[in-house]
Amino acid sequence: MPLPNIVTPEFTTNLPSTKQPIKFRPFLVKEEKVLLMAQEGKDKDEIQRAVVNVLQNCIQDEIDVSSLPLFDIEWLFLQLRAKSVGEVIEVSFRHSEKEDCNHKNDVEINVEDIKVTYNEKHSNNIPLDKGIGITMYYPSLAAASRFNKEEFTVEDVFQMIRDSVQSVYDENQVYNDFTEEELTKFLDNLNQSHMKKFMDFFETMPKIKHQVKLKCGKCGEELEYNLEGLLDFFIFFLFIIN
Repeated sequence: MPLPNIVTPEFTTNLPSTKQPIKFRPFLVKEEKVLLMAQEGKDKDEIQRAVVNVLQNCIQDEIDVSSLPLFDIEWLFLQLRAKSVGEVIEVSFRHSEKEDCNHKNDVEINVEDIKVTYNEKHSNNIPLDKGIGITMYYPSLAAASRFNKEEFTVEDVFQMIRDSVQSVYDENQVYNDFTEEELTKFLDNLNQSHMKKFMDFFETMPKIKHQVKLKCGKCGEELEYNLEGLLDFFIFFLFIIN
């Protein structure tokens, strides 16, 4: 005799980049296994693949998760965690900076308190020279990973820029039908001040950050810890599962 089906609830959140509403369900046991296996492996690329795969399974809309900006993926991951396990994350910070202390401080973090931070000077539009400029996409997780490596090459940086160019414009028209070769040639003719504008674009992109302030339970020192990036939130996400 077939077993009964359990109805899975559905939730909605908005992508920070576009405000597009996204429907999703909580993760199931099969997806939890994928996350735990990634945690055991402790490989950054494996963790990213696990997060993308689980999100792709849980999102009910037609959307390619791997093509989303990194901060969208981080946001979706936090919302998924909140609805799958609970809004409050119990985590520990060890005061290892002080050798004679090394106390483990427990603290609760409410997912609802974690926000996307926006830089007022940030813009997707990069003016270059005499009415010429570039409109940028936010880099996908795969593209951003090239830049977040401990060691990255000049080619990694140029490839991320190429991947993120949406269109080129001048005073007369917008160019969005170009080959990679044409774009490479265009970028190769830019100067250092232009390249700095690209780096400013990447560095000021929206981010998900959260600062934790606490008082050490042993030595009484006031402590601050900053959480930022997919790996930080992944670690604290899984803390509650184990």
